[in-house]
Amino acid sequence: MKKKPPASQTGDQARIAEAEARSEQAEARTEQAKTRAEMAETRTEQAETRTDLAKTRTEQAESRTEQVETALQSMVHREVDRRLGSSLHPLKNISAINTADWKVPLQRLTIRQREVLQLIAEGQNTKQIGGILKVSPKTVEYHRMKLMAGLNLHDVTGLVRFALRAGLIPPGS
Repeated sequence: MKKKPPASQTGDQARIAEAEARSEQAEARTEQAKTRAEMAETRTEQAETRTDLAKTRTEQAESRTEQVETALQSMVHREVDRRLGSSLHPLKNISAINTADWKVPLQRLTIRQREVLQLIAEGQNTKQIGGILKVSPKTVEYHRMKLMAGLNLHDVTGLVRFALRAGLIPPGS
């Protein structure tokens, strides 16, 4: 015949078994928490990668915009130079230009807008103008947009023509 263990030993074994079960449950929850943390880190890394890709695309778009602006300004300068060589162009005889007609809209511009206009007419791109004036390229774009709206011009070429006619830059420069 087997002896029955004392009641205190049976209670102790039950408590030990319960403690071991709770310990196993805690370990399982810890593993689940680690898995969730790893998944969160993976999602964070993916989000950072997407952010970096978006920044790269933005930089590429800005670079393309600047290249187009530079090419356009170069074309404008070549066209102005070509026309200055033509006797049919009104700028051939600079003394015949009545700059007073162009001064009125010029007076409506702010000092900063005049600076931006002059730098555009001199062939500077948005990034260069921002560097010269110590403002962001977005600020330069804003001033250019306000210039175009205020002067009722629709492109950079029109701004350059206006600057030439207003005498902000000498023809052929």
